[in-house]
This record gives sequence, structure tokens and C-alpha cells, in this order.
Amino acid sequence: MRFTLEIDPLDLDQTLGCGQTFRWRRLPDGSWTGVLSDQLMTVRRNGRELHAEAFPGGAGARDLLAEHLRVGDDIGRIQRRLASDPVLRRGMGGLRGLRIVKLDEWECTVSFVLATYANIPRISKMIESLAAAYGKRIAPGIHAFPTVGRLRRASPGDLRRLGLGYRADYIHGVCAALGEDDLGRMKGMGFEELRAGLMALPGIGDKVADCASLFGFGRLEAFPIDVWMERALERLYRQKGSHARLRRFASERFGAYAGYAQEYLYYNERVLASDGACALSDK
Repeated sequence: MRFTLEIDPLDLDQTLGCGQTFRWRRLPDGSWTGVLSDQLMTVRRNGRELHAEAFPGGAGARDLLAEHLRVGDDIGRIQRRLASDPVLRRGMGGLRGLRIVKLDEWECTVSFVLATYANIPRISKMIESLAAAYGKRIAPGIHAFPTVGRLRRASPGDLRRLGLGYRADYIHGVCAALGEDDLGRMKGMGFEELRAGLMALPGIGDKVADCASLFGFGRLEAFPIDVWMERALERLYRQKGSHARLRRFASERFGAYAGYAQEYLYYNERVLASDGACALSDK
């Protein structure tokens, strides 16, 4: 099934390659392919249009991709709001195509539990191992992310044999702790209540809760903090201290769009700084 989305601005490399999501990969021709729900998607940019191919396709495929790329986000408005911060204002222009993604809440939560102390290739490998063992088959070698019910069948030993290491106990614990209606109930919670609910689950601390809130539950006020963000906040804003202190600073500084501010800071610190092309500075 082929279709197009009109979405602008959008930079696929910035959006799909910066660690928000782990099941996309870039093809030699510049297009990207990945699994969303029960669909194998391939997308490429052509001007303001995004050309997509979905397998097996169906009525919901287009809406699924549109939701994933948050086509309703008004990037111009978001950047104008964040431009009141002089540090962000200097570097956001080159990142207009960097969009926050929206993942399935369950897949996102499990993915970021797996992401603790692991690099992106390792995270992707663990996710694909889970999908291959317990996910619904989409195409040869391609599987959907497993549902809570399917993954609940796995013992900690089963999960360790997939290469999850100590994370196997956390994933097993999360599956055991979540009832059939819990995820639906959590979608209706306020941000702080949601965050507390996530942190009550095994293996979920501040960072994973904020990542799941932002990329899974779509709470743009979330501001995930890792070592890269600690460096950025200290270098650019002279802020350091506890997670609670940094989180409070980000909330007061960036407000309702703290998640977008975090992505701009993260991309600058993690990607651009590595090749000496930082767009943000405190000068």
C-alpha cells in the first residue's frame, strides 16, 4: 500500500536517527524502513511530501504514520515559543526538521527499560530479539513488537537467553505488574501522576519515566535527563545538581515544550558536538 503525507518541516535523518526510536534504519538511497505496530513501513522525503509504503497496509496505516511523526505539531509555533530562550534561539534553525515521535505506549516503555546502559545498536538488537521471539509475524524476518499478553508468557530465563541480561528481570516484572486495563488508564493521567505510575514499575527510574512519558504517552512537557543532558545543562546554562533540581530548571525554563527543547539540546550535544559542529553555545 502506497500513500503520501504532507508534512513540513521534516528531516528523516534527524528525527528517526537520534535515539527516540529504535526500529528504523536508513537505506542507501536515503529512505528509511521500520516497523510501526503491525506494519512494515518504508518512507522517503520528496519536497513537502513524505512518500510511504506500508505492508500489509490497510485503512489505518496512513494514520499510524501520521501519529508517529506528530503531523499536527506546529513546529514554527513551538520554535517561536522556545526562541525566548537565547541559547536555544541560536541553534534551532538548523533543527526545524527534527520532530518528536509518538510511539506505542507499551513498546516505548519496554524499549527504554532496555535502553539503560546500552548503546543504540545494542538496544535495537534486544528489541528485535524480543519481537522475533514473541511478536506477531508481519513478513519473513519481520515481527511486530510483542503485546503485554504475549511477553508475559516469557520467564526471566527465557528473556535472558535473548541477550537482555539483568534487564530480563525488569521486563518480566513490568509485565507482571501491568493489568489488562492499566495502560489505558495511564493514558488519562496528568503528567506527574503518569510519571509516578511509571516509576512504580520495576526497573523504571526518572529517565525512563520521562522518556516513556514524552515519546510514548506524548507528554511534551517531559524532559528526559541523561549524561548528555547533564553536560549540556552545565555547559550552556551553568546548571548542575540532582535530577530533581535539573528537571525543575527545565520545566521553569521551557514549559509546555520542554520535550522539544530537550531534543534540540540532546541532538546538539550528542550528534553535532561529536564532529565539532555545535550550533548552541553559551556565548
